[in-house]
Amino acid sequence: MSARPRGGSLSRWAGAGALFSLITTIAATPLPHAWKNWQYSRAIDISTTDAPRLAAAVVPVDVFRRSHAGLRDLRVIDDLGDEVPFVIWTRDGSTNTVSLPTTLRENSFAPGDYTQMVLDLGDNPKFHNALEIQTREPDFIEWVSVEASDDAHLWRIVQPRAPFFRFRKEGLQGTQIISYSENNARYLRVHILDGAEQFHATGARVLYKMVIGPEIIPMDATFVPSAAKSMGNSSWTADFGVSEMPVSGVNFEVGSPAEFIRSVDISASDDNQEWHFVARGEIYRYQQAGAVQEQSAVSISSYGGARGRYWRIEIANGNDKPLEEVNVRVTATPRHIVFEQQPGRTYRLIYGQSRAEAPQYDLKRRIDFKHADAATTAIKVGPEEENSDYSDPRPWTEKNRYFLWVVLGVAVLLLGYSAIQSLRRSSSDSTQNS
Repeated sequence: MSARPRGGSLSRWAGAGALFSLITTIAATPLPHAWKNWQYSRAIDISTTDAPRLAAAVVPVDVFRRSHAGLRDLRVIDDLGDEVPFVIWTRDGSTNTVSLPTTLRENSFAPGDYTQMVLDLGDNPKFHNALEIQTREPDFIEWVSVEASDDAHLWRIVQPRAPFFRFRKEGLQGTQIISYSENNARYLRVHILDGAEQFHATGARVLYKMVIGPEIIPMDATFVPSAAKSMGNSSWTADFGVSEMPVSGVNFEVGSPAEFIRSVDISASDDNQEWHFVARGEIYRYQQAGAVQEQSAVSISSYGGARGRYWRIEIANGNDKPLEEVNVRVTATPRHIVFEQQPGRTYRLIYGQSRAEAPQYDLKRRIDFKHADAATTAIKVGPEEENSDYSDPRPWTEKNRYFLWVVLGVAVLLLGYSAIQSLRRSSSDSTQNS
């Protein structure tokens, strides 16, 4: 006689079954019938409201793997199944550069020490924080120091040491803009720190640069070392799996050497054969007045980021040893969905509709950046859920293209067989008639 299960065991099995049922329900949630052609959705977790207000949610980067052509199939719906107008906006950052009137008072050379330039900004100068050294030299690398003075007698250091270079023969523009501590001094004294010979500078512009950095988030992509396309380069490649992931920048972690200045080229491709140029920049690390000056990122200036399934990062080493212990990381500028939240409603992001076109709403004409930036932000966007009632919107012929190829192949075989039989009958008739 078999033993009867104990009540505790039955309870545990019932609980496990209920949990499995709940997990299954969460993993495959049906969408309203009007949205049967959308394959995926995510709940937007946002606090309730007693009055209409603007709400915002960050689109998870992984949505790009399921969505199509720059989020053209992305929609927001409420718990009644109604479509909710929205706008997509990004914090891309900005740079505003103002050139100030500048007079070159001196351009001289101290053998064994430096080339010196003295700049005069005139009476009552405005604040400034950068200067551009103008030269016709195509290829050079120098170090520059900058001092400021209100009377051209008492000087204070505002930039002890900064790189200044260009390599046109290698297609590298480098940097001719030197940043320094913001001030409103009338005079600037610039030293190009090479005493071997005078540097041929033709002039200089003093600038005021206002920079607002973009909002960035890390992306999950693995770069592996690869064979460089030319000598003197180090190269890394990655396969994103899809071509819709938008990249806004590349960050580098470099173990050694202690000091370096290297140029970086970034390229992308959809097929790993034809590559297109994306961005070029410089990374560096050096000692300056007892502190480490470092730039370890190259930004991609195209609006919304650049796309491509395959990515290639190259560092130009010249005759220097390749950098060691290099890790490459890419970043994205997050997309914010801004919509009007109504009292008592809940909301979902839906996506994964290959034939959907980008929506057109008048909401984007009714709000501006300040309104979007002030919108209440969702706590999070939930995990991806598959639509259990999903219906593929593609035509039958497109969904069954392999079947059509099989049918075509069979038809070709039958036609070939029929042709061979006809030839045999014709040959047999000719033999009998002869």
